[in-house]
Amino acid sequence: MTDTSPAHAVRPDLSLAALLRLACAYAVATNGTILMPLIVGALMRRFGTGEDAATGFAALEIAGIAISCAVLPRWIARAPRRLAWIAVIGTLLAQAAGAWMPSLAAVGGARLVTGLFEGVLFVVVAASLSNRVAAERAWGVIILVSGVIDCALLVGAYAMPPEFVSRWLFVVFALAFALIAWPSAAAGADAAFPADGTAGALARAPSVRWGVLLPIWAVMILVYSVLSAQWALADVVGHRIGLAPAGIGPLLALVSLFGTIGALAASHRRSHELRLPILWASQLLMGGAALWFFVVRGASDFFVAQLAVSFAYYAITPFLTSRISALDPDGSLLSRSIVVTFLAAFIGTALAGTMLTQLGGLGCGLALGACALLAMPFTWQAFGARAGLTPRPAAPST
Repeated sequence: MTDTSPAHAVRPDLSLAALLRLACAYAVATNGTILMPLIVGALMRRFGTGEDAATGFAALEIAGIAISCAVLPRWIARAPRRLAWIAVIGTLLAQAAGAWMPSLAAVGGARLVTGLFEGVLFVVVAASLSNRVAAERAWGVIILVSGVIDCALLVGAYAMPPEFVSRWLFVVFALAFALIAWPSAAAGADAAFPADGTAGALARAPSVRWGVLLPIWAVMILVYSVLSAQWALADVVGHRIGLAPAGIGPLLALVSLFGTIGALAASHRRSHELRLPILWASQLLMGGAALWFFVVRGASDFFVAQLAVSFAYYAITPFLTSRISALDPDGSLLSRSIVVTFLAAFIGTALAGTMLTQLGGLGCGLALGACALLAMPFTWQAFGARAGLTPRPAAPST
């Protein structure tokens, strides 16, 4: 059974220049998740607060992204070029403003506004990829390049003096993203539909295939909750096995950087036809590494286990986003699916500490490993033969 989602050939493949523009926009839009440990640590040192309060206020950025993705997609789609510029400028200003906020609550407000602007950029990227040919490869390139940008910033920030980072971290973010501001804003042009009847064709597309979308959301919830729980407990596990605090940050920065290589799994030419075995292999890797992480005894095992979880996550993500793009007429469905992702991240982060306390390291690892493996049958529902596993038709010549 062939894949019958709206018109795979309605919009042509994106050029390399367009993919790089979108990668820059995606790096600005999603930096908060990768840089979260750094942000939380800086807020704790700056305001002398506990990890729970710092995490809560820092997470307002994620709430802002979710609000934009849930409420604004169709409004943004009407003027993506103009709003991409507004979003980039607004993000830079809101980022920098956090350095001068007098209280933790005020910084939280600045993070919320930053997230609202970043969510606009996420919608722009989602709209640019909807109904594109070779969506897996496009998402693979975008996630890989954007991940390298954000992780390079993470590595660079950890190399700075802690006192400087605690006070001026958000200015550092703003200056770094100013370097890619122009291509990020220019990505709005890639989201616009040509005035040649394409938009009308998409408007007449079939309704959402819930039998495919709901299993995809199930995979997203399970995979992202495992990653977020693992990430939230990384510092705790590092301390438990005797790693110096000054050494944990650089290790996690390198994990984030090298983990993005997993996105290459979706970048080769046969990725579409091999997506089911790639996804299953990645979920097996994530499940095994999640268990291993909580029984490690040294720095090298700590690094490799966390890297395996991150690698598997980056290998899985492009296939999930491209599958939703194939069902999505204008990017709004993918934008709203990010709310599901953040819900999963919240669940994983909120329950991580309780699981470790109640179940111990081995029990927590078994629980997270089981979540990763539980995603496998849902993956079959979303990507197996009944969901349309055969390659999509090529774009017609014009």
